[in-house]
Amino acid sequence: MSLIPDWAPNVHPLLVHFPLALLLVATLVDGVGAWRPSHASIRDTATWLYCGGALMAMAAYFSGLDAAEAMRVGPDTSAAVSAHFGWADRTTWFFVFFASFRMALSYIWRSTARWVVVLSVLVALVGLGVLATAADHGGRLVFRHGLGVAPIPAEGPLWTIPGTLSDEPSR
Repeated sequence: MSLIPDWAPNVHPLLVHFPLALLLVATLVDGVGAWRPSHASIRDTATWLYCGGALMAMAAYFSGLDAAEAMRVGPDTSAAVSAHFGWADRTTWFFVFFASFRMALSYIWRSTARWVVVLSVLVALVGLGVLATAADHGGRLVFRHGLGVAPIPAEGPLWTIPGTLSDEPSR
């Protein structure tokens, strides 16, 4: 019995959304913590969210490597896969190192200086920019190159909203 649903080509598309959400929320929590740098619980929450996001980024990264190795693609798509891989590589290791830095900031140095907290948020925002670029390249692979997507038949009825009076599909 496989843990991957029949509709999923591999585990990668099931994992990629977790680091996106965790790292975005971590940065938002970190921003709140910049307003209140003396509240260690906010800083620690952001740190653990960064750690979870980094772990999920690693899972998505390695599952993406496995998925890419199992595909045969043309030269245009191969270049797009390489671009996505490059940005995913940068993103993953950026947040692995950043999460490590945040662990040290939260549990070793215990720094609550406002400039340290604000600088940390700014670095996280740079990381979100790298993450957004990797996600954009991944989205292009799906929506422009059709990777991991079953072809849609060219013929057949168009979908209509169930319960409408019109039996004729809208065009």
